[in-house]
Amino acid sequence: AWIKHHTLLLELRHSAHPRRLKIEIRRKMKPCDYQEKIAFSRFSARQVVLKAHTLEQAMKNKVAALLDRTEIRDAFDIEFLLRRGVPLPELDAAALRRLRAGLDLFKDRDFAVTLGSILENDMRDYYVSQKFAFLTEKISMALAAPKMGSNLDL
Repeated sequence: AWIKHHTLLLELRHSAHPRRLKIEIRRKMKPCDYQEKIAFSRFSARQVVLKAHTLEQAMKNKVAALLDRTEIRDAFDIEFLLRRGVPLPELDAAALRRLRAGLDLFKDRDFAVTLGSILENDMRDYYVSQKFAFLTEKISMALAAPKMGSNLDL
């Protein structure tokens, strides 16, 4: 566990489980959309009830994070949410262009190593070859839509 500037960070490991779990808890509450959810893992039979962001709130957070720090995991999470039907939040054209430009900053090594280290083999192979083609297409569609921003049925 670590106490960071704005958050508490916990990393859980267990010898019987192949992956670790990182939990980051914001130390200061700020308004957000959340709902009660059951957290579970395919690696364990344990379940817990917790308050979690809605998928729409998670999308807003991930878009803001990608615009702020350009981490490949944030782009992956945005694409993941889009593929599950969560629309991009309302963004102006400048923000959409910044999102798209941020995707171009990722190098082959980012896909193979940084992102690849957290993905299963089949998904790793897909992203190494396709990169963020799906996400780039959706951002381009939002930019091309006249006066509709990005709140499209993506």
